Amino acid sequence: MRVIITAPNVSQRMSGESVLPLYYFNRLRERGVQVWVVTHARCREEVRSIFPNDDDFQKFHFIEDTRSQRLTYKLGSFFPYRIEDLIFGQMINLLSQRHARAVVQQLVKEHDIDLVFEPTPITPKGLSCMYGLGVPVVIGPMCGGLEFPPAFRYMDSPSTRLSIQVGRALSQLGHLLVPGKLQANALIVGNDLTAAALPKGYRGKVYRVEESGVDLSLCQPVTQTDLAPDQPVRFVFFARFVDWKGVQFLVEAFKQVAPKANAVLELIGDGVLLEATKAQVAALGLQDKVNFHGRLTLEDSIKLISNCQVYVVPSLRECGGNAILEVMAMGLPLIATNWAGPGLFVNDSCGLLVEPSSRQGFVDGLAEAMLRLAESPELRHKLGRGSAKRVTESYFDWDSKTDRILEIMRETMQQPKPSVAVTNNLKQGTT
Repeated sequence: MRVIITAPNVSQRMSGESVLPLYYFNRLRERGVQVWVVTHARCREEVRSIFPNDDDFQKFHFIEDTRSQRLTYKLGSFFPYRIEDLIFGQMINLLSQRHARAVVQQLVKEHDIDLVFEPTPITPKGLSCMYGLGVPVVIGPMCGGLEFPPAFRYMDSPSTRLSIQVGRALSQLGHLLVPGKLQANALIVGNDLTAAALPKGYRGKVYRVEESGVDLSLCQPVTQTDLAPDQPVRFVFFARFVDWKGVQFLVEAFKQVAPKANAVLELIGDGVLLEATKAQVAALGLQDKVNFHGRLTLEDSIKLISNCQVYVVPSLRECGGNAILEVMAMGLPLIATNWAGPGLFVNDSCGLLVEPSSRQGFVDGLAEAMLRLAESPELRHKLGRGSAKRVTESYFDWDSKTDRILEIMRETMQQPKPSVAVTNNLKQGTT
């Protein structure tokens, strides 16, 4: 089989979804598939460092920025994050995809390609230019279509909510003009909410596969030993510092924990709220109890997390979560928001779920969960064992995911191209 993977970014250093094409590229090749990749030139240097062998590196083709993309990026920086991400980010992606499509068309002809695979962007509303290529197209796994919990809808300003509503309404028109998702042969979704967010009038078969995954060769269970009486319980947060990741609520909750337990909070990541979070920690007098590590490589992050006892996921709009699964594979107990992705991955066998019922209730719930685990090494060990077991028994690992994606590719290649629109129903054609 000859496959092209097309993705805006291929990286271990950028946001979570950027690493997905790398996992698919490596594992599909392990299974005898010939793979080419089309991505953005910003990834060239990192890709070269990952694949120093010329034969491997030449499988990658890079798209350069245009003047219109740079202008759109600058314009988007003046708007709130969600508008910048959902509207201007999609505009930039569309401009990139137009150039990527031309490269993909050329590669299809040169290498007798069997199928084009678009694993990212993962948003179901995003437009795709991968149509009219003369070969089947598989898009996904996608994840998205989420909102804040009702008690936290205030985090989007009225203007942001209006812009998002208008943007989502206009996206349907966009799909008619740029019909990649409408004409795709297969659409893979991670959950029912994402399936409901697919554009109306799609014609391909819909499959259900979790978007997130874990590399079990990289993330292995760590030995959780009993702490000495003078050793603190270390809670760790590993995510971007943006409002919906919930770091501000975690720090506020930790203010309740610090006087009552020998505990430390480790914060890994950076983002627009980094300086504000540092100021919050200083204002609450937690400087001696909270450590900022900035953005680390995946290997360094895993090393730090392996020396912690509890992983905390206070996210309020998380559709998936590679990091959650990586930590579960390491055998750590979790504290997570009972909403969307974290609420699906984490159950009472491996962690404590906190209801986002109200702002204060959420903060108090995080604090209560941290205190409960700080005071009970037995519960930490029990939930840690449950984490490792849940990952290995629930097909969250990358090898299982890749095998399923390969099955979908082969099935798609055997099917005639659909010519009549089908009803948008997840049950129809879902496996």
